[in-house]
Amino acid sequence: MRTKTAIISIEALSAEAVPDLARALKAVPGVHSIDFSLERSVAVVEFDPNKSNVDDFLRAVLKAGYKVL
Repeated sequence: MRTKTAIISIEALSAEAVPDLARALKAVPGVHSIDFSLERSVAVVEFDPNKSNVDDFLRAVLKAGYKVL
């Protein structure tokens, strides 16, 4: 199975935001894994490109109430 990785910069990413963002991103079809770097303020999403794309993740972050950089 071919996967892609998306690195999404999120404004003011905090430990408190991670559970909400993880839920929002996991709800997007095709997500295999999500890692967060608070230091870099990014979410790293590994996904199936046949089921979703980067725009889907950006929309999920915005819908969860967070700002994408």
